[in-house]
Amino acid sequence: MYQKRKAFENILILGLDILSITVSLAFAFWMRYEVIFGRDVHGDQMWLLVFILALYAAINIFVDFNDHFFRRGPFEELVNVVRAEVWFGLALVLILFLIHRSSDMSRLIFGYFIVTNTVVMYVVRLVFKQSMLTGYRKSKYSSRLLIVTTSERAEGVIKDIVDYKEWNRLIVGIALTDGKVKEEICRIPVVADKDSLLDYVIHNGVDEVFIIDGEMRKTPLLETWVRELEQMGVIVDVNIDVFDITHAGKKNLNRVGKYAVVTFARNLFSTREMAAKRALDVVGSLVGMVILAAATLVVAPAIKLDSPGPVFFGQTRVGKNGRKFTFYKFRSMYQDAEARKKALMAQNEMNGLMFKMEDDPRITKVGKFIRKTSIDELPQFWNVLRGDMSLVGTRPPTVDEFEQYEAKHKCRLSMTPGLTGMWQISGRSDIKDFDEVVKLDMQYIDNWSILKDIKILFMTVWVVLAGRGSR
Repeated sequence: MYQKRKAFENILILGLDILSITVSLAFAFWMRYEVIFGRDVHGDQMWLLVFILALYAAINIFVDFNDHFFRRGPFEELVNVVRAEVWFGLALVLILFLIHRSSDMSRLIFGYFIVTNTVVMYVVRLVFKQSMLTGYRKSKYSSRLLIVTTSERAEGVIKDIVDYKEWNRLIVGIALTDGKVKEEICRIPVVADKDSLLDYVIHNGVDEVFIIDGEMRKTPLLETWVRELEQMGVIVDVNIDVFDITHAGKKNLNRVGKYAVVTFARNLFSTREMAAKRALDVVGSLVGMVILAAATLVVAPAIKLDSPGPVFFGQTRVGKNGRKFTFYKFRSMYQDAEARKKALMAQNEMNGLMFKMEDDPRITKVGKFIRKTSIDELPQFWNVLRGDMSLVGTRPPTVDEFEQYEAKHKCRLSMTPGLTGMWQISGRSDIKDFDEVVKLDMQYIDNWSILKDIKILFMTVWVVLAGRGSR
């Protein structure tokens, strides 16, 4: 898992370096000939660009210039960039000489290129590093880490993880296992103890739990924690000596900062897989936004004429591992729908933590049509574009539903909630048991792949066009 993340980082950095090289070479040609990659001045410059990019990529295969990339300070980064430019410049001159193409790059262009590329590459790397360490780490996409340790070790563990400068993890809390009461350590809040750990994880936004306590290895409680947290869909990292714990999910060697750990999880997804899923979401949501804009021209006046109130309905829902966000739909109910829900709970047709009833009196005339055709769901393409939701996933629960969750329900939130999913293509109006919904969600999460998402999207289109399972 650590190696996969490292490989993903190298690909990102290589992509930025290639962009820097392209810009720098274009600038060098412009300074010398006032032509950017032209064919009529001094040979085929496009050939030279392709050759330089291929050479740089080849050098990066054999020489690792990105070791400890995020831990390097500004001066260390400058030294690293200069070192890479020296290696690259020497290799470029030597190979052009050996293949008798040295005349394709004049000494002036070479000088402009090397100097410009050193500056551009250095600046681009610093900006990228800062954006990942501050912007990404504090965003909704980072992994929210809960540290479980003793009060004596907590400060050292926090400092070690912070000093390691991981861009993909944000420490959100500490759970102390020795019973000592503290409000915070190193400005990180103490949020739980040994007895309240599981309850805290169930009802709060935690993606990953790091357990580092030598005494816990001697108790059966550790195995209970791993089993329960794994059932919730939360990633569990524990020190290397507990590799033999019995569990039903997946197990990998990994790192949390400088600490070697064994990672337990119901399912483990690589950074590359999650990037592919996000790319599909962005492309799909952009297409969906065009459809939404066209639909709004027709649906908005109809909603307004049918009943007073706003066109769009916004509601707080619970997303991945407890993150809250505003969920949007075309309004299909009267304005007092939420207030009337309590009076209708006795007529709930669902067994468990969801509400659904046939001929719901809160639904307007236009609302019945847009629900039947699933048009009311179109504004959620905005949620997908923002990253609160995915095209395919599990449906996000309301806050009151989430507050009643048990450990076995939490796992359905271990992936970003979706606009569609297994429940939608399985005849959602015919399913009356919430545990059956959870079972379908677990089937999706345990067997997820990008091809499965694409298949569900096509099946969703068919279900919507056929008008099956919606109400």
